[in-house]
Amino acid sequence: MLALRADEVQKVNHAYGTNGIITELEIPLGPAYPWAEVVVSFDDFMSAAHFGQALGEADGIIKKLISIHAWPIPSYFAALQDSLPEGKAAALLMVSEADLAALGALACEYGGLITAQKSAEASSKGAAIAEFTWNHTTLHARNADASWTYLQTLFPYDPSLELLQHMFEHFGSEVVMHLEYIRVQGKVVPAALQLVRYSTAERLSEIIRYHEQQGAFIANPHTYVLEDGGRKTVDHNQLSFKALVDPYGLLNPGKMRGWLERDAGARSL
Repeated sequence: MLALRADEVQKVNHAYGTNGIITELEIPLGPAYPWAEVVVSFDDFMSAAHFGQALGEADGIIKKLISIHAWPIPSYFAALQDSLPEGKAAALLMVSEADLAALGALACEYGGLITAQKSAEASSKGAAIAEFTWNHTTLHARNADASWTYLQTLFPYDPSLELLQHMFEHFGSEVVMHLEYIRVQGKVVPAALQLVRYSTAERLSEIIRYHEQQGAFIANPHTYVLEDGGRKTVDHNQLSFKALVDPYGLLNPGKMRGWLERDAGARSL
């Protein structure tokens, strides 16, 4: 067994089992906060998106989750229907209980209405709000309508959200926005897990290509080839590690393009 620490973990990070099997993982812990769950409704999606950006950048408000959903996505959350008005965009949030007053003021500034709120103690009962976010969102949508699929998109840093708004308006009901705000190198950016109304593989490729041409990064979830999904290049660090720990290419054969090219090159010699 090999132990990888610090930057050495990049040898297997996002390699998805193509070059090793992780048997044990150590992760650092952060402070524990009493997380309150909050639902905020907005008349339109872009108001909700700008609120999400502002909340992400509000360093005085401690938060764990900023999940923004364009309609009709909230209609798929059966357990939350009492808190999700018809036709409204929704923000599903987890913030420290100590910051609820500041959160309420910020929501009001962006035209939001708090429609549900659970204390940290109450959040341990019933459906956890996190169960409707990230790719749980996709599962709820597909349970209601199997024609939905999804994308994984990272928008560039732009507090004005111009590219996000363009994509939201350009595709309309064919690509429905779902955002999860994260920090990338200290900057708050929207990571999207858009719902896509599937029609054909060719159309899905067109949608992906258009996002990339406009400057959005797509981690394509519709491929089983490692390099075609995320970085779009061969990671020679990961390739060298595979040669060390899996010299016969037994792990996930055919799913690492760099390994296939390496083998093809070796056979041509």
